[in-house]
Amino acid sequence: MHVMHEKLSDEFRSFLLPLEFFYSKKKINHPDIVPIKPDRLPELEKNLLAHDVDMTSTLSKFHNSDLYVEVLDREINEDYVLRMVVLKTSNEHVPVEFGAIGIDLDKLPSEMAIEINDGCKPLGKLLGEYKIDYISDPLGYFKLKQDNLMSEILKCPLSEYLYGRCNKITDNNGYTIADIVEVLPCR
Repeated sequence: MHVMHEKLSDEFRSFLLPLEFFYSKKKINHPDIVPIKPDRLPELEKNLLAHDVDMTSTLSKFHNSDLYVEVLDREINEDYVLRMVVLKTSNEHVPVEFGAIGIDLDKLPSEMAIEINDGCKPLGKLLGEYKIDYISDPLGYFKLKQDNLMSEILKCPLSEYLYGRCNKITDNNGYTIADIVEVLPCR
């Protein structure tokens, strides 16, 4: 198994750490990721990814449905949780995003941390419900030729290219709440 994204800059590779964690844990090869500028995204993906809002609310509006999270894998310690997830529509259970996320629970209310550990609601929904002021700061965009894992989770043919972003959620003081890698399914 080779080092994930060895052709990427060290900075971009650091944005992908939540995803790298789960691929390494599963000991599976990973897709090649190619960074791209937001203006190079296809129009639909640009509308869904190139903004400074959380993806939960963006995808909920686009799909006209509440979303729920299905946790595929997780690692939890006292103050930090890493999750590999798929977001699905509540009305038809359609996968609308694959993601890997690291969340600093120490920066959040204890009741919210309990809900994050329960793994039923997406982070974006919880941020809204708990009225947490935050800043969404997309760090980079990419395309990838999906692998078997993403194909199965997102119900997309292996031949499809997928698009995504790396995002950082911070509080108003600049402390990181979450580092996220978000991948959209094929159309």
